[in-house]
Amino acid sequence: MKLRHFELVNAILQSGSVSAAARELGVTQPSVTRAVQQAERTLGYALFTRRGGRLQPTEELLHLAPLVRKAFTDFDDARRTALNLRTRTQATLRVGIALSLSGAVPQAVHRLLERHGDMRCEFSTGHNDTLVQWLLMHEIDVGIALQPVPHAALLFEDMPPRRLVCAARPEVLGRYSRAGRIDATAMRTMALIEVLSTDPVGRLVAEFAARFDWPYPARLAVKTHQVALDLAAHGLGVAVVDDLSAARYAGQLAILPIEPASTLGVQAMFLKTRPLPQAAAHFVDCCRVAMGPAPPP
Repeated sequence: MKLRHFELVNAILQSGSVSAAARELGVTQPSVTRAVQQAERTLGYALFTRRGGRLQPTEELLHLAPLVRKAFTDFDDARRTALNLRTRTQATLRVGIALSLSGAVPQAVHRLLERHGDMRCEFSTGHNDTLVQWLLMHEIDVGIALQPVPHAALLFEDMPPRRLVCAARPEVLGRYSRAGRIDATAMRTMALIEVLSTDPVGRLVAEFAARFDWPYPARLAVKTHQVALDLAAHGLGVAVVDDLSAARYAGQLAILPIEPASTLGVQAMFLKTRPLPQAAAHFVDCCRVAMGPAPPP
């Protein structure tokens, strides 16, 4: 099969019909039909059968389809990367950052613009795997992540680590709200807001829950630290998050470091094959300052 045949087959799989595939690709319906027939003759087996007036993939094509889809997903990624390389300019800084770390962005941007007043800044938030993908596709210049997994194509630069804390309204924490920190064992009887283990903070919280017999699964469960803190601000329980996320609610919630102390690494990520733009290096330095010193042991 030629690449064009794969393109036509993929279009039919996506759209469900020859006519829709032809419209999508800007060709005639007979030309699509002829190309599919040619591909079937080359392969020696049918790719589609017609049932109830609609095309259905054969068993052979069902085995082949995931590879066809992956090939065209990779092709689309390559096309986007090529466009990103063409349109990138030195006057634009593109940053991807974990949502829980984004509280440091305003102060970091303020410092950056003091040095690069004419800089255009684009910011996106995403999970670690998304940030890595954006870097590999040249969609961002630098990524800042919590506990990123090593990657052969990337370089990593350490930044101030974060610490696990609990955050709640003072009346919810009771006598503990006046303490400087809280022991994890004291949280066994509290109404905790569960952060689902979809990121490094959530996984660490799940480890603490198992280790100290916290009431998990909790009655309230969320995927993001922001929602956990919003619920805590309404007196609905105790959020267990990183200290930088909690800092945004310092005026509303009592925030207590959890003992035993447990930190999460923060790293800036960038491509090995491309020098880090000067503005991106400056932004990493500004973020380091904005995040503040490493939490005490």
